[in-house]
Amino acid sequence: MAVEPAALDKLSSADDWADADLLSAGFAAHPLTLRKLQRACGFTDQQAADACLVSLRTYRRWCATGKPDPTAVRLLAILAGFVPWSGWHGWEVHRGYLFPPGYTRGGILPSEFFALVFYRQQVSEYQRLHAQLKARVQLLEAQLAGHQPLAREVALQARVQALGVQVQALGAELAGLVTTPESAVHG
Repeated sequence: MAVEPAALDKLSSADDWADADLLSAGFAAHPLTLRKLQRACGFTDQQAADACLVSLRTYRRWCATGKPDPTAVRLLAILAGFVPWSGWHGWEVHRGYLFPPGYTRGGILPSEFFALVFYRQQVSEYQRLHAQLKARVQLLEAQLAGHQPLAREVALQARVQALGVQVQALGAELAGLVTTPESAVHG
């Protein structure tokens, strides 16, 4: 049964997370990293040989002699998660997720990179709106500091006063309704 990528919750388990030093040494083609890189990939000897495009006998000879093909060691380092490109130092790929240096949670799927352009546009728009709102708040604070009543504020105060008058009138009517039945009962 295959595990869905979403079920992995963008995590890299401890047995999947290869040591960054091992990956760097492997990409530098250090011959003694071959077996450790194979384990970091989770490969059997046959799978490692297949990944290196050599026979099982050749792969086992490399392991026994400690003299593997440097290109094969570099390939296993990449398959174990090393990201070899300039500007990506320390980044690693595990279970199809890209992880920034030092992170084991919150990996990014390739499909999520397409959304980055949209997210950047959203951030730009939010920054623009934030600047507008900040300027408006500063203007309102300056008006309040200068005690200059705003037209809306004056209109709101008039509405509140009108509502207050209506509430008083309704309160008087309610009081009249409450006392009328009571006096009729006692009368």
